[in-house]
Amino acid sequence: MNKVVHVLPVGSNKEVLLESTKLSGKPIQKVYLVLGKDDKEEIYKNAEDIEKTLSVLVEVKRILVDKTEIYATALDILRVIKEELKDGNEVLINASDTTRELCIACYIAAQLSGSKLYMAVTSNGKIDKVIDILIPPLKKISDDKLTIIKTIDEQGGEVESINKLIELLEGKTEDQKKYMAQRARMSYHLKGLEDDGLVVMKREGKNVRIKLTELGKAYALMANV
Repeated sequence: MNKVVHVLPVGSNKEVLLESTKLSGKPIQKVYLVLGKDDKEEIYKNAEDIEKTLSVLVEVKRILVDKTEIYATALDILRVIKEELKDGNEVLINASDTTRELCIACYIAAQLSGSKLYMAVTSNGKIDKVIDILIPPLKKISDDKLTIIKTIDEQGGEVESINKLIELLEGKTEDQKKYMAQRARMSYHLKGLEDDGLVVMKREGKNVRIKLTELGKAYALMANV
C-alpha cells in the first residue's frame, strides 16, 4: 500500500510544526525529521518530543543535514524523496518551522522532485491557515543534456576533458569529420548547461575540465524518477 510521507524540518516551534502537519489535508503515514548537524540542544529536544508523539502511530526517521549548505541540504533531502517515490509513495514537505536557508533547500527539493510544499501562516504564535506553496515548473532540459549530466555524475561529478566526455558517450572515432561534429555538438550542449548553472568548465592546459555544480548533481539524482 502506498504511503503519504511528510518531510518536517524541525525548528523552535514544535507545536506549529505538528499542528500544521495535521492540518495539511493529507494522511500522515511516515515522517522524516530534518535536523541540522550543529543544531542547538533545544531543537534536538523538539525532535525527540515530535518523535515520541508520532512514532506511536507512524514510522519516524531522521535526515541530518548541514543547514549552511543549501544545495547539499537539498541533495540530502532529495535522496530520501527519491527512494520514497521509487516505492510509489507521495511526499510532502512542511516548511512551517525552519530557517531561511533550509526553506530554500526544501523549495529546491520540492521543485526537482515534484513534491508538494506547504507551510503554516501564523500570527501571535498561532496558526491562521496552512497553505500550499505553488511551485513554477522547471525549465525543460533536453534528453541529450540530461544524458551528459548523468554521465558526468557517474564519473564522480567531473570529467577531465570534452574529449573524454565524448568518448564516454559515443566512443572513440578516427574519422576527423565525425569527431569535429561530435565536439561541436558537445560544446554547444555544455555551453547551455553552464549557462543554466548545472556545470562549470575550467581550462587546464589544453583540456577543459567539466564539473557538475551542486544543482547539476541534484538534476542528475532525480533524472530517472
